Amino acid sequence: MTLFIRTPIILLAITGMTGVKTLASQRATMPTSGIDTTAAINVIRAEYRNINTAKLTTEAFKYEAEGCVEEGQVKYFLNQKKEIVKIVESGSIGDGSWNREFYFQSGKFIFCYETLIGGPAIGPETKTEHRTYVKDDQVLRYMDDKNIVPAEQTAADALKISYKLLKAYTTKKFAEVLCQ
Repeated sequence: MTLFIRTPIILLAITGMTGVKTLASQRATMPTSGIDTTAAINVIRAEYRNINTAKLTTEAFKYEAEGCVEEGQVKYFLNQKKEIVKIVESGSIGDGSWNREFYFQSGKFIFCYETLIGGPAIGPETKTEHRTYVKDDQVLRYMDDKNIVPAEQTAADALKISYKLLKAYTTKKFAEVLCQ
């Protein structure tokens, strides 16, 4: 993403959408195409725990791109079979920073946990969290902080970026993938 795209996303997430959060937290998540959403999310959560407790090999790479990211880093976590099961991408620009964790099961994207931290130069720092649960490349649930909300562009971006980062493991062209 360019500076012009990433900055508004960070600022929007940081400033929050209180009214939308309140309304959205009152809505139930509807099953996607007949999928038992609760069961699918429980499977994703179990895999998340398995990945984070497993002994994994880590490979880390740094990248920067003017107007897009300062101090960017991408870490790949590989299981015993040398399969990528987790990717952590982080960076900062201006007064904001982010950290995104992408989780995979058998080469398929299943979950993204994203934190955005920042705020105005003078004023309190805010932290926003996003969670995207995915099955068969369909968003099951999207959460803004602890509230379930309708999936938005951030959820679609997580899906696209996850697979681009998988491919970037071989090319090492991270700025090309993340700063389009």
